[in-house]
Amino acid sequence: MSPQTLNHTREPTVSGEQVPVAQEIRYWMRAPAITVNLAAPLGEALALMREHDVRRLPVVGDTGALCGVITQGDIRGADVLRAAGIDLFDIAGALQHIKVLQVMAEQSIAITPATGLREAAMLMIENKIGGLPVVDAENMVVGIITESDLFEALVQQLDNAATETR
Repeated sequence: MSPQTLNHTREPTVSGEQVPVAQEIRYWMRAPAITVNLAAPLGEALALMREHDVRRLPVVGDTGALCGVITQGDIRGADVLRAAGIDLFDIAGALQHIKVLQVMAEQSIAITPATGLREAAMLMIENKIGGLPVVDAENMVVGIITESDLFEALVQQLDNAATETR
């Protein structure tokens, strides 16, 4: 159940250039990431997402190592049930019996803090995902980078470029 982790160090990229330090994920990721244990009930994952206003959670095992990712989309069925008129208490009860492990995406792609912004963005585009867990050499979650974080980096870099041209 080990996710694919890209091992990025300060090595040249495909184009032969190093990623500028300011463009490394470590400076843009959200840390620490809010995580959920794979044995937790689905209701706990949903509560964490709502409490922290996030749409995805890295899923970790008992050792803290990354096992996968769970998103609001994975849990969205609860909203459908509520819209269909099924009692909220019945839905809440069901969410306590379903474990995160049963609905999470197991083949998660993860990156390291040294990964470049461009590479992270390309991985998200190619895999049609909205975020990537950031892990250390031991596959422990140290943060998360999302589309919103990449937009923030883009806006800052565009602002910096505009300032330099004035």
